[in-house]
Amino acid sequence: MKNDGSCLCGKIKFLVKKDIQTVYHCHCSLCRKQSGTGANSATLVNETLFEWISGTDSISTFKKDTGFTSFFCMNCGSPVPNKVGNSSFMWIPLGLLNNMPIIKKRLGFCLTSKSNWSPVVTLDREYLELPSWNELKEYFD
Repeated sequence: MKNDGSCLCGKIKFLVKKDIQTVYHCHCSLCRKQSGTGANSATLVNETLFEWISGTDSISTFKKDTGFTSFFCMNCGSPVPNKVGNSSFMWIPLGLLNNMPIIKKRLGFCLTSKSNWSPVVTLDREYLELPSWNELKEYFD
């Protein structure tokens, strides 16, 4: 199954060429601030299974001194997919998908930072902090 997605205004469109089965909810303060919610709900896909359809010229970035970078639509402000560092993976915010995937595995990150007002989500694997990249990418290969 292919999953298409877009930002809020529809200028930026993309296609994920695989079934999305694993998602994560990150509760760190950066993810909370970027998403404006209790957790950033996202998935990772290999860049070979990702395709931009339109609007890449509407993508802007914000980079903190720490290196954390946020990619977003210049028109509507929606966070948009982006490459994870120097890896071969793309970060996909779940809220941008037009078709809701059938989730088989849910991961929770940075649970020590979880706000007391964030809803409880049943997780298959919980991490008090962010897992290492090697451990994390195994879930999304």
